[in-house]
Amino acid sequence: MSYYDEIVNEIRAAIADGSYDEASFLLKRELSMPYVPAEFELELKHLEKDLRFRVSETKERTEASVESLLRKLKGRPESQLRAVSQLCDRNLRSITAELRDWLSKDPQPEAASLLIDALAEQEVGEEFTVVRGGVEYSFYGDAVTPVAKSGGFRTAFRLITEWLQKDPSLSEMARSLLVQKCYNALPMSYDAEEGPVLAKDCCEAVLNSMGLETRIPEIEAAYKEETDRLLS
Repeated sequence: MSYYDEIVNEIRAAIADGSYDEASFLLKRELSMPYVPAEFELELKHLEKDLRFRVSETKERTEASVESLLRKLKGRPESQLRAVSQLCDRNLRSITAELRDWLSKDPQPEAASLLIDALAEQEVGEEFTVVRGGVEYSFYGDAVTPVAKSGGFRTAFRLITEWLQKDPSLSEMARSLLVQKCYNALPMSYDAEEGPVLAKDCCEAVLNSMGLETRIPEIEAAYKEETDRLLS
């Protein structure tokens, strides 16, 4: 089963279980990628349409208020992620004080990354401080580059696709790792110049995890070729 099949099945399962926030998060993540295969994109669009229909049917009964979502931010990790997934579609400028407080208290990492990306997308021009593993990072929402627009992300995504084009499954694993690394780096972002080494790290990590260490020299050669091209 390919990466795309697994994602489609995961989204379908989330919709069937009524986990609409999780399905929405997965759809947004996949559709925001710089490259989405046409057949996969069509399937995602169908799922997105189905999700919108189901949500609209139950909106009156299930739509949570901003106040209730903010309360959920103080809950368990999975509760925080669900709450942030919904808050990202709201006007974040109206609740910056609450979000600033939450970010400063060592929040669930994935939820924090998703919120920072949303603050960047909405260009919220206020200062926030996020605590990750006891380390503080201060940033302005409108000064952060959203993951999908990051030069380093886009460059690395393109290189991974080129270097592993003969192995779609490995390519998707490396790109998935790339997405994770870029989200985890927020509020920092990777410059385009960092793209090659980022792509190299993701490819080599995947090859190591799959017991394909003998193929690492291929990646190192491709990386050298790319850096030589940039320096020429």
